[in-house]
Amino acid sequence: MIPDEGEPAEITPAHAELEAALTAVVRWASRASVVRQLAGPAAAGLSPTDLWLLDGIVRHGPVRASDIATWQGVDRSTMTAQLRRLTGRGLVDRDPDPRDARAVLVSSSAAGRRLHDEVRRQGARVLADLLADWAPADREAFAGLLSRFAARLGPGPAPR
Repeated sequence: MIPDEGEPAEITPAHAELEAALTAVVRWASRASVVRQLAGPAAAGLSPTDLWLLDGIVRHGPVRASDIATWQGVDRSTMTAQLRRLTGRGLVDRDPDPRDARAVLVSSSAAGRRLHDEVRRQGARVLADLLADWAPADREAFAGLLSRFAARLGPGPAPR
């Protein structure tokens, strides 16, 4: 989780270098052409938000729609529209929560899991090409450190 604004951390040149690198990665990853390349043809017609949402549901589901909205930082009505798109494509299933009939549990369908797997494989292929000239030890170190950083950003939605 991102730390609260309290006592500021000491900022070193390495922090500034990381901030610049992260900005460049975010800018690169948000380009429409890169999103299409990373997701591949199987995800045509899905937005980056759709794919991010499907990833969270596959990894953490079944999960309440309200928990997904909280995790994503949006209103429940926004989440309903997003889930409707995924449901309409047969990628997620919505079922009543057996513990609370007023709530809905969202889980990935078999088609959703297949698409998720294909998107992950496609993204891994793109990254393999980008890092092909790196030494294996450097690729492993980078993957480990970036994964550790990503874990610090916060968990996904709470599974039920």
